[in-house]
Amino acid sequence: MSISVHFGDEEYLLQQSVVQMRQKLLDPAMGSLGHKQIDSPSIEAVLEAIGAVYFNLGGKTLIEIHNFAFLSKAASHPSDEKAIQELMQLLENVDDSKHIAFISDKVNRTIKFPKWLVSGKSVKVDIHEFKALNFWQTDEAIRLLLHECKQRNLQIEPKAAMVLVEHLGIAMRPLLTEVEKLATYAIGRSITVKDVSLLCAHDENTFKMLADWLQQKNRQEVFGILEELLLRQHPVALFALIQSWLGNLFRLRYWQKQGLQEKDMADRTKKHPFKIKKDLQEFSQVPFERLDTLREKVIQLEWQSKSGQLNARLALEILMAS
Repeated sequence: MSISVHFGDEEYLLQQSVVQMRQKLLDPAMGSLGHKQIDSPSIEAVLEAIGAVYFNLGGKTLIEIHNFAFLSKAASHPSDEKAIQELMQLLENVDDSKHIAFISDKVNRTIKFPKWLVSGKSVKVDIHEFKALNFWQTDEAIRLLLHECKQRNLQIEPKAAMVLVEHLGIAMRPLLTEVEKLATYAIGRSITVKDVSLLCAHDENTFKMLADWLQQKNRQEVFGILEELLLRQHPVALFALIQSWLGNLFRLRYWQKQGLQEKDMADRTKKHPFKIKKDLQEFSQVPFERLDTLREKVIQLEWQSKSGQLNARLALEILMAS
């Protein structure tokens, strides 16, 4: 038996902690047999979920309890107090085939149940706390960003991390989202300050434009976003981004056709498996032939623009019309 508590107001890192726990504990082949999740449950529902018998064929069953009220408020009724006592006894004696995970944005350590739970005196509990930083804690944000990048096999120079924090603030979700974008450009090496300066101007609209273009959707919007980008970015920088982004996606789809597993793709690209899975799912309906054709076209048009055979802006417009 194992118990963990995941809590805090840094939403992104809290969610990632749960994702990593699932990847570690769950066997995809067992499906829902090895996983139960209950949200904002009554204490009766928690007792039932923990006390139930699960048929997971020798594997560990993960029971996730999200936003359990008695982690942040005290029992106010004698029946609730009695049920809390029953829950504590159940957790002390639950068998080794289960992992019980409490997930909440708040845990009040001054009240009976959470105080008992996180003390670890009666049961061994792994505590994972994720506090949102204050806006002035930029040094801590840089340290945390570097740590999270290392956990995800994303390479970034400390100075580049500092510039990102200066530009985007201390929230982890936008910082790590930007690092993942930059990693598609800096394949096989660390992200540098130059990379950040070149590409951090590309917001979500840039990648929405590329996704719509690849999937042949929202043509008018694609050209509208392209027009805005060309007001502040040189076409050569956009060509570099497109070639890197498209080339990375082409490799993933090619490896998929060859029967390579997502874990092996992650090892080869040094990316988190979740990112690999997300990209493959998002663009699964794009024919492989279209990826191959566009990859060749990007190379051709970029060379024509750099050699002066074609105006760089026109070359990008031709590409987006493809």
